[in-house]
Parts: sequence; C-alpha cells; structure tokens
Amino acid sequence: MTLGIAFFTRNNLRSVQEIAPEVLKQPLQSQLIRSKIIRFTRNDYAYELTPVYAYDISGLITSKLNYSIFTIYKSEKIFSVDLCLIWGSNAASRIFKDQGVNFSQDCRFCWVHWCGKKEFNLQEFSNNHLLIVDPALEKKIRGFHEGDQVRIWGKLVNVKGKLFGRGGRYDPPEIIWKTSVSRSDSGAGACEVIYVEDAEVLKRANTLSCDLFIWSAYGLCLWLLFNFLNFIREIIEISKGETTERKL
Repeated sequence: MTLGIAFFTRNNLRSVQEIAPEVLKQPLQSQLIRSKIIRFTRNDYAYELTPVYAYDISGLITSKLNYSIFTIYKSEKIFSVDLCLIWGSNAASRIFKDQGVNFSQDCRFCWVHWCGKKEFNLQEFSNNHLLIVDPALEKKIRGFHEGDQVRIWGKLVNVKGKLFGRGGRYDPPEIIWKTSVSRSDSGAGACEVIYVEDAEVLKRANTLSCDLFIWSAYGLCLWLLFNFLNFIREIIEISKGETTERKL
C-alpha cells in the first residue's frame, strides 16, 4: 500500500510551495567564443554535434519522459530524457497549481491544457531534448521528478547521426535534429536540443514520497526474495522426505 501511495504522490506537481530564485529568471542563451564540432559514437551511430549557443536554463519540471525504457530505436539511448519546464511568470504565479491547468507529454512533444481564461505564458514553457553522454550525469538526471526545480547547462546543438553498424528494423540510416534557438516558437521543431554538460536540483519536490517509494521498492524486492528462497527450501525438504520414504 505504501509503495502504491508513494508511486502516485512522488510526482505531485501541485504540492510545490517555494520557488527557487533562479527559476524566476529567463534562460541564458549566449554566443560561443569557440565552437568545435563534437563527435562520438554510441549504439551503432556516429554522431556529429554542431554547437549553436551556450545555454543555461532553470525551471520547474512539469513533465518528464524517459524514452529509453520501452523503445524500438537505438537512437533513443542517447536522447533518453525529455524535460518539460516552466519558469518566470508561470512559476511566480503558481499557475501550475491550478486544477484547470494540466501538462502532458508524448512522442517528443509537450503540451499544456487549460480551461477558461488563464494567464499562462507559452514563451516561458519548453520541451527540452537532453543529449547526455556521461553515464553518471545521465543517472543523476533520471533521478529528477515532476515538481523538482532544476538547472541544466550546456550547449544548444544541431545533431547529425549516421548508422555505421547493424541497425534494427526501425533504425533510420541517418538522424537529423535541429535545435530551436527561440522560446517564442511552437509546434514541431520548437524544442531545444541540449548537449548537457551538467545539471543540478535547485529544490527537490515530494522528498518524503520519493524516499518512501525507494525504500518500499527495496522492501518489496527483499520480501519477494525471502519468499522465493523459502519456497526453494520447502521444495528441497519435500524432495528429501520423498527420498527417505522410498528408502524405507
């Protein structure tokens, strides 16, 4: 029961009370003094990233989706996480706590829905495709939850990827992603593609529920393991008993 309650309350966006000062500011997009092509290989693809701007964004997570869990594409392993963020007036007004405002995410898109007249600023709301190469950094970001206030910095990049290994049935021979460089656009192509250099949590949300979920999950695993071992022990004892009866 505790595990179920914690599962549904650990991403409670409307429980957020305090807003970090950084989240009230606009993202910082600045010219690069030196721009070098970033090259690496991953999952049978050779990637070439062209940095466009340095980028530093702080925001409140309204939705998070990990595309690498159930995927048919090898490329999803490198673009594993999308974060939908709000900042500025959307955070200051606490409009995310309004029951008539809802966020959703799917198919590399992020949506906000509301009923009636709402003062929601679409220019302070973005979907961010996070390109993460460092495994330790990827693990940190996968620990982010809805309601967390986070800071992410790195570079806005245009991406080219070419398949050089054995691709799956659905893997394209070439991948091209172009980053948005404006917060005022919308629709396909309006997402920021960020080559993440580092990230941090400014304010963690629902800490009790998150901790309860982790410890309850561990407890459930231990309980299942104990019962499995006990089941094996009973089978062995029954088997020994049958052998003794046959000898008698």
